[in-house]
Amino acid sequence: MRFSRTDRGSPPPPPLELSAAKPPAARWFPSPLSRSLATVALLALAAAVLTGHAALVLLAAPALGALALLPRPGNRPPELVVDVTLSDTRCFEGEDVTITATVSATQPLDEVVVELQPAPRVALAGGGPRTQAFLRGERASARWVVRADRWGRYPPGVVEVTARAGALAASRQTELDPLDVFPRPARMRPRLVPAELLRRIGEHTGRAVGEGVEFAGIRPYLPGDKLRDINRAVSIRRGQLHVNQRAAARAADLVVMIDAFGGSGQVPERTLDLAVHGAAALVTAYLRVSDRAGLVVLGGLLRWLGPAAGDRHFYRIAEMMLAARYDSFVTPDVGRIPRTALPPGTLVVVFSPLLDPRAFGSVTDLRQRGFPLIVIDTLRDEPPPGNRPEARLALRLWRLDRAATRASLRALGVPVLGWPDDTELDSVLAPLRTPPPGLRRLAGSLS
Repeated sequence: MRFSRTDRGSPPPPPLELSAAKPPAARWFPSPLSRSLATVALLALAAAVLTGHAALVLLAAPALGALALLPRPGNRPPELVVDVTLSDTRCFEGEDVTITATVSATQPLDEVVVELQPAPRVALAGGGPRTQAFLRGERASARWVVRADRWGRYPPGVVEVTARAGALAASRQTELDPLDVFPRPARMRPRLVPAELLRRIGEHTGRAVGEGVEFAGIRPYLPGDKLRDINRAVSIRRGQLHVNQRAAARAADLVVMIDAFGGSGQVPERTLDLAVHGAAALVTAYLRVSDRAGLVVLGGLLRWLGPAAGDRHFYRIAEMMLAARYDSFVTPDVGRIPRTALPPGTLVVVFSPLLDPRAFGSVTDLRQRGFPLIVIDTLRDEPPPGNRPEARLALRLWRLDRAATRASLRALGVPVLGWPDDTELDSVLAPLRTPPPGLRRLAGSLS
């Protein structure tokens, strides 16, 4: 079994700008205009030699004259320097990133054409046209604003520079360094909590009585109780002082598990995309209320990040999510998740299409170890039914197999929730939410 554990230490702050690696020196070649003039002159001279008509030489004279009049650089062609920078190294989906390309030369250039070729997942959002031309100068600068629509780690595009200096021209392509595009988390509230919460102050309502805000019960007054907790209505009705009890506010540990065993293809890509966005929403919601969150990625290489709190920890989790998209040739045995990845009492939410038996084995192992588990089915596609009876029978068997998998998990006490189209994750998890202890007691007394 191969494991990879992310360092819990704080990473150094990223630089404000990321510069592409310096490419080799530009190679100058005859410009298209000079090649055209030379071709015309050569054809005219060849025709004069082959036919023996000296008058044909006059046809080559204009081309040769124009070629001679083209300005030429000095003894050495100008040195072309291209510098491409990004305004940021990381962003979220839908955010704008500015690309700036600066072209400079040691001698004046007649023309500079700078073109941006965006990547398939990147759209041009502003800043200037895709192709920008500059005339006569030693320095030119182009600027574009691009918007990354899909999460992942990939270069936002390629910048191609074409320069012309008299009879010479040069062309250079500069590929931008990869950009980390994090999934944009949806807004939701952290309502799912394990039965046993940590003895750490948080925003979740625990079973124990303490200093909280949720009503937990009424008891007779004892010396030392705060006067503001006295329940006047109950005290008057019973003829004895009574005080309100409140549930303690506790913190929770959450670990999100992403099943990345799907492989390549459109359907696995959609299931992984859904899992990553759901995991980002859950992690953001729990970190926002001072809970601790962690991540486990089941794939070619088992990766995990233990629960921790803070905004910096979210970026560590987001960077690990980016690595879930890429395939691996490693086939590990992930039937048992290491203990260091899951502290005791951690709530585990698994995003899985329930297609790979290795992920099913990991869920079974965690349930047998006593962890509270929730499985969210991220598969929204079915095989095509087809027109032949064999295809319809195969579809029925596939559905029965899926139903048997869900039934096996429910038999272990693991709820399995589907995530339909056009449904927010907050609504998917709504059936598992329970009211605070005080409201449960109140509901029981009313019934």
